[in-house]
Amino acid sequence: MDQSIGFGLHLPIIRFNGEADHSREQILSFAKKAEYLDYDYLGVNDHIVFRTTSWLDALTTLSSVAANTNKIKVGTSILNIVARNPVVCAKALTGIDILSSGRLFAGVGPGSYKGDYDVCGIAFEERWKRFDEALQILNLLWEQEKTKEVDYNGRYYKFKKVVVAPGPFQKPHPPILIGSWGSDIGLRRVAKYGDGWTASAYNITPDKFKAKWKTLLSYRKDMAKDTTRFGNSVVSMFGYIDNNKEKIRKIIRDVLSPVLGRPAEELETLLLFGSIDECIKKIKAFLEAGVNSIHFWPINDYIEQIEIFSKEIIYSFR
Repeated sequence: MDQSIGFGLHLPIIRFNGEADHSREQILSFAKKAEYLDYDYLGVNDHIVFRTTSWLDALTTLSSVAANTNKIKVGTSILNIVARNPVVCAKALTGIDILSSGRLFAGVGPGSYKGDYDVCGIAFEERWKRFDEALQILNLLWEQEKTKEVDYNGRYYKFKKVVVAPGPFQKPHPPILIGSWGSDIGLRRVAKYGDGWTASAYNITPDKFKAKWKTLLSYRKDMAKDTTRFGNSVVSMFGYIDNNKEKIRKIIRDVLSPVLGRPAEELETLLLFGSIDECIKKIKAFLEAGVNSIHFWPINDYIEQIEIFSKEIIYSFR
């Protein structure tokens, strides 16, 4: 196969209704197994609150995983740098990059859940304008010279003579991967401020991805920005691999559909639900559309599912 694709996993930091509580052993055993199976990435998603789910804190979890792994890349997919504050996020992400010896990727976005904003006292309607400023700040702080004082005078964020030290382990900084569902203004934002694009699996198809990726690269060229090292990923690729159609449909209908607020039939089509052959076919479609990496998110039987995915699916692409 001429093209290649990377594979990542989402750490199981969500607990759907009726599941057992979070535990250190469960998270770290998943992370160590992912590294043993030679996955390329481990990511965490971020919500302060989210409907009726139990959601382990993203940055705390990522710090623990970074300290207990050695080679797998770790990162956010995505982190809400608006609700959490961009300066605080720059500081926290820098710490993880240093403590992981430069294995961090920083997937960022403004999120799409109003509840996160309500509990943080920030107007949901302001999120996109705040996100533009937050991206400017993240780049500014990470590109500053060591111990240099930085000023920023935006509409929502203002500070003078700020020094955020130390700087990241990676130089000039960890890759900033910007989340977007693919709107034109969103793709222009990714092109302007990002080192890559993070697309949501349940909001895009291979055909749409191909068209939007072409558009995004054209925006990068128009802005005289590099395209050769500019990458992409499809994240939140929920799934469950099994030949039993009824079992899969029950999982989607009873577990995933109520949480995402999406029709079960749509999720079954878009995501990695089905037999091994069906899932390979779906991944090949994304590969042919230009996807660089896919981050799988099993919604049950976590260790068993990532073993199946590694041995039966990843193997067919390498």
